[in-house]
Amino acid sequence: MKHRLAVLSVSLVIIVVIMSSFVSRSALGLVVSACEVNSTLTGSPYPCLKIVQAQDPLSSYVVLREPTDKERTILAPLADVPGIEDPRLLTAGAPNYFDEAWRELSSIDPRATKATRPNFALAINAASWRTQDRLHIHMGCETPRFHALLKTHATEIGNDRFTSLGTNVGWWATFHAADDLSDLNPLKLVADGVDGARSNMKNLVVGVFSATLPDGQHGFYILARIRGANKFHGSAEDMIDPKCRL
Repeated sequence: MKHRLAVLSVSLVIIVVIMSSFVSRSALGLVVSACEVNSTLTGSPYPCLKIVQAQDPLSSYVVLREPTDKERTILAPLADVPGIEDPRLLTAGAPNYFDEAWRELSSIDPRATKATRPNFALAINAASWRTQDRLHIHMGCETPRFHALLKTHATEIGNDRFTSLGTNVGWWATFHAADDLSDLNPLKLVADGVDGARSNMKNLVVGVFSATLPDGQHGFYILARIRGANKFHGSAEDMIDPKCRL
């Protein structure tokens, strides 16, 4: 027992150090590991909100608040997955982290439901825009800017196929009718549906937006852009409002 308490004390000290300085690009991975250690020793996922262990190690994940911004909620795999450019994520049977994040949206506000928050959204950054070398999905609601973007281009966005929106940023978009993401893997859809995406996954920004069309049909807009030389905004942080104020 004393040994376990000593290990726990050391792990918590490490956590405090990590959370006080989130400068290192490996810090998120260390926090995730600390959550796993604490869960094993005490049953608590702290400092994460939740930890889910799956039979397939690649499918295990945690949900946590960003150490530098307590308002931002993210999902990250337990496995060492640097980003959506990891080739394992496009193989048959690969985990669908967007589906897991969609199922965990109550972590943002336990009182909210998908009915009361119809504008739930998820997004992930390109490798060149990440602050951490660990895949993480931003969870929240669409920002006013992206609400306006989707509304403006709603009639252009094709069902089940990607359409270029003709924006300076270079957004591609599609709409899929569905109640959840269990049968929709946004990464695979983007890789197969956006020109040049599969060979350039490391430069992809991907957003998933819950939506109900005027005819009552529920589904998801999936937006993607390949980050090139332009400096236009379009990061996950631009897409997601962590406080769901809209």
